[in-house]
Amino acid sequence: MKKEIDYDRKQEELTWLENLQRNSWEPEVIISGITLAFLFVFPAKIYEFSVYLIQEVGIGYLGSLMILFYLTTIVSVFKIFFVVHLCLRFVWAGLLGLSYAYPKGVINRNLFKMSQDYSYQKPADMVLKLEKTCSTTFAYPVSLILLFLIITIYLGLLIGFYLWFNLNFFIIYVIIMISLVIFSVLMLSKKKTRFKVWYVQSMLSSISAIYQSNLGKWTAVVYAVLIFAFAVPLIISDTQDFSMFRNDRAIAEKEIEWPAKYLHFATDHEIGFRYPRAFIPSEEINDDYLRLGIARYEGDGKIIEELNSDFKKVLDSLAWRPLRETADLHRIYIDEVPIEIASWSKHRIGVPKQKIYQTGIDISHLEEGTHTLRVEKLLLHYGFVDNYAELISIEQWDQFEFIKR
Repeated sequence: MKKEIDYDRKQEELTWLENLQRNSWEPEVIISGITLAFLFVFPAKIYEFSVYLIQEVGIGYLGSLMILFYLTTIVSVFKIFFVVHLCLRFVWAGLLGLSYAYPKGVINRNLFKMSQDYSYQKPADMVLKLEKTCSTTFAYPVSLILLFLIITIYLGLLIGFYLWFNLNFFIIYVIIMISLVIFSVLMLSKKKTRFKVWYVQSMLSSISAIYQSNLGKWTAVVYAVLIFAFAVPLIISDTQDFSMFRNDRAIAEKEIEWPAKYLHFATDHEIGFRYPRAFIPSEEINDDYLRLGIARYEGDGKIIEELNSDFKKVLDSLAWRPLRETADLHRIYIDEVPIEIASWSKHRIGVPKQKIYQTGIDISHLEEGTHTLRVEKLLLHYGFVDNYAELISIEQWDQFEFIKR
């Protein structure tokens, strides 16, 4: 009696699974559509999050860049996956309608004579073939989701240790490299270790093995490589101008020659984004008073005490103003004439509540026309391997033109 119950239950489960497989297109389309809607919003949030880590948390540029590229790569890859899947489902729906309208397919005698002697696929056969392709395309990202989830948790823990113990980023780099070497040795070893047995039996490895054994060992690999290759343009687009948030470098010649107005002028600025360096209300100033803003970087606060103690003589030789707060690390020039800043005020602006310093500059003496505003900045540059500090003066930390009316 118990065997009959188990058999009936087994049959019910198989029937349920078969029905679910036959109607899998419905959840596939719904999941792909909803996921894509979110994925097209995420890049801006990831960009903002990476900038937040630099300006508000004090993570170095390399760490934030790594996070930005990693998360943007994940989003871009899944965009490609789900766009391809929806396109295939679009074609599948067309073939499904064709199979309903003309179930017999091609009627050879009604074709032009040159085409009558060939065999053509039936609509139903094409629907079934494409159905398999659609389901395979949709299922492939599942293995990547698990892989990315594991890597994300691991990197999150490393970044947490980096912040908590104020480590040198070189140490994090070494830990990542050692982890990769250990994992590679464990996986490439011919010895049947417990770790290898556990990994092979995991869902991640099983899904990968299913694809390799059914599609071919290299087909699955080439497919994944192509998806990543197609994602490269999206990654480049989603990380554009991020280098402007690298606080310890001068702006490049191309950034001076072709400046991004939305990074310097509030009237052109995109809502929800942060300013990387200096900015003013608009490109055209119709007043004798210029309101200048400077983005604040949390990491700058860590060097003020060291500058005032270990580099006091150098600061005196540069005739630099006393360093009381991070705003004092900047010198302002208009048309290469140094501007004396009486004081800086602190504010939070915009949707991200960005911390900035602000000051007013009297420009009543300037003639009408184009003028150049330049910002020079003092910073300490630390070695990638050691913590040896070197004082650097970034003469072109920022530079752009404005028009006095």
